[in-house]
Amino acid sequence: MASHVGRLKRSGKSALIKGALATGALSMALAAVGTSSASASTQPHAKKASVVNLTFWSWVPGISASVDLWNKTHPNIHVTLDETTSGQAGTYAKMFSALNAGNAPDLGQVEYPIIPNFEHVGGLVDLSKYGANKYKSQFVPWTWKQVTLGNAVYAIPQDTGPMGLFYRADLFKKYHLVVPKTWAQYLADAKKLHQESPTSYISAFPSTDSGWFSALAWQAGAKWFTTKGSTWHVSLNDPATIKVAKYWQNLVANKLVKVEPDFATGWYKDLSDGTLLTWPTAVWGENTLVTNAAPTKGDWRVAPMPSWGGKPSNGNWGGSTTVVFKDSKHPAQAAQFAEWLNTNQQSITSLITKGGLYPANIKGQSQKADNSPVAFYGNQNIYKVFKAGSKIVNTNFLWGPIMDTTLTEMSDGLSKASAGTGTLQGAIASTQSQTLNAMKSQGFSVAAG
Repeated sequence: MASHVGRLKRSGKSALIKGALATGALSMALAAVGTSSASASTQPHAKKASVVNLTFWSWVPGISASVDLWNKTHPNIHVTLDETTSGQAGTYAKMFSALNAGNAPDLGQVEYPIIPNFEHVGGLVDLSKYGANKYKSQFVPWTWKQVTLGNAVYAIPQDTGPMGLFYRADLFKKYHLVVPKTWAQYLADAKKLHQESPTSYISAFPSTDSGWFSALAWQAGAKWFTTKGSTWHVSLNDPATIKVAKYWQNLVANKLVKVEPDFATGWYKDLSDGTLLTWPTAVWGENTLVTNAAPTKGDWRVAPMPSWGGKPSNGNWGGSTTVVFKDSKHPAQAAQFAEWLNTNQQSITSLITKGGLYPANIKGQSQKADNSPVAFYGNQNIYKVFKAGSKIVNTNFLWGPIMDTTLTEMSDGLSKASAGTGTLQGAIASTQSQTLNAMKSQGFSVAAG
C-alpha cells in the first residue's frame, strides 16, 4: 500500500512464547562462541561474550518501548532504533540507496506491498534459514502468505488492517436507513439518503487513494498478481476489480458520494458535521475518527464490510512487517529479534497500546487492549468486528514487484475519472497496461492474465 497504517495515524495513510528463545541455528552459534549462561558459570575464566549490535529502521510510533524491552532482556544483542522521520516513501528510498551502497541496516519496517520490490533486488534475508517457519501457526494465515515464497520467509508479519464499515448510528436512525449487509443494500441506502438530504452522502470517494481502492478490490476477490516459474502474470483488470470500479463509478456519476481527498481538512469536517454517514476502512480508522471527528463521540458504530454475496470475504488496508536486509553481518541475531518483536506478548502489548497497531499475531488479537468497549463508539467492542473480519481476508491477493509505480498510476487514473475524464474501469484498464509496460522495461518476464 502507499503508506503504512496504524491505529494512531495514517499520514497519506501487524507466538505465543514470551521471551522467545533463540532459533536452533542461533543457539548452536552462541554455544560455539561460549555465550550461553551455562558455559559462563562453569568456566569462570572464560572471556566475556561480546555484544552484537543491530540497527533497526522503523517509523512506527511507540515501537521504542518494545526495543527497550528487548535490550533489557537480551544483553548480548543490542538493537539501536532509528525512528525515521521521512515517512514511508522517504524511508524506502533511503533503504534502497543503502542497499545499493552495501550498508543497509540490519532490520527494517516494510509494508506488505513493498516486500516484492526488495525481494526482487535480492535485498532480503531468507529467514527460514533461522527457523522462521516454526512461527507460521502463530500468525493470521493470509499474512504469512504475504511474506513467503515457497518455503522461503522474507519477513515476519507485524500488523494488519482488516476492513470494516464505520457508520453514523444516529443518522442511520434519523433517515431510517438499514445498516447494509450487502453492497446492493449500501447502494439503496445511498439513494434514499440523498433523496431525503441532498447535502448528505453515504460516503466520500477518495479519488487519489489507490490503497483504499485496492482494499475494496481485495475484498471482492481480486487476484492481481500470480507467478508461474519466473514469469509474473498481471490481472489488475480482472472481473472482481472491474466490478468494484463499475459500482463506484455508478455512485460517482449519480452524485451519491462526495468526491474529495481523504485525510484532508474538508474530509474531516464532513465526517464531523454529518455530511458523510459511512467510511469503509481498516481497523486503524477508529483513531482517525476519535482524533478528527471528536464532536461525534458516541454516534459512530462499526459493522462488517458489506458483502458481494456468496462466501463472506474481506480485504485488508495497511500493515507492515519486519525484514532482515542482506547487508546484515548478524542475520541470525537479527532474525531472532524480528521473531521476538512480533510474537512476544509483552512486546505486542506495547505495539498495540503505544504504536496503535492491530497485530498479525493471532494471540495478540485476543489481548485486552484489542477486546474492550470503546466509549467513542457507544461502548461497542469494535474489535470483535475486525477480529472476525481478519479471519476471512481473501488469501489469494498478492502484490506485484513494482507496486509504487502501479499504485501511483492507479491514483492518477482514478482521480481523472472521478473528475469526469473517462471512467473508473477505464482507469483500471490503463493501470494494467502501464504496469505491464513498466515491468517489461525493467526486465521482468511478464504476461497479462
